[in-house]
Amino acid sequence: MSVSGLRTTSLEALVQAFDATDGLDSEGEYYRRGYAASFVESVNEILAQERVGWELIDGRMVEIHSRELHAAAVEPALRLLHRSEFAKADKQYRDALDELAQGKAADAITDAGATLQEMLEALGCEGNQLGDLARSARKKGLLGAHDTPLVEAIEKTMHWVAADRSEMGDAHHATQATREDAWLIVHVVGALIVRLASGQERRK
Repeated sequence: MSVSGLRTTSLEALVQAFDATDGLDSEGEYYRRGYAASFVESVNEILAQERVGWELIDGRMVEIHSRELHAAAVEPALRLLHRSEFAKADKQYRDALDELAQGKAADAITDAGATLQEMLEALGCEGNQLGDLARSARKKGLLGAHDTPLVEAIEKTMHWVAADRSEMGDAHHATQATREDAWLIVHVVGALIVRLASGQERRK
């Protein structure tokens, strides 16, 4: 069994149809919510049974690279980013997942890094680049000293894929980002989002 773009879009469209509330009274809205939840549960159960690496989350089909990492980082990150104050970060993270589904590893890494930037900005951190935002986050107690290497690794990876794009014409250049590279960054960013959204102060 496979999940093509058409099938994915169809499932997402059905969820959007469940979300439509025009003409419904309070009782109709109650039953609509119940049907929507049941539909999503059934879809995800079937996908899991068929060992398909996708899951329906908040009306979007999301590819799963590792079910354990998905449950620990990607899914909770998506649910946290659904909050209105994180709208920009939410869009970037979903874009990163979409790029991964299309096999665009470099774009996914760029979007994942941009997600972390948007998240830090939404939390009141200051700076024009990820490194500056991370230093601001440390001052605010949002990141600890031991978190810095993670953020630096994400920033360096973003610089790497940017440099890689500028050298695409070099036939001997063989350091293009892979899906595995992109999934690593997406999972790390997801884990950082969950930590940052908790609001718990880290030791500086």
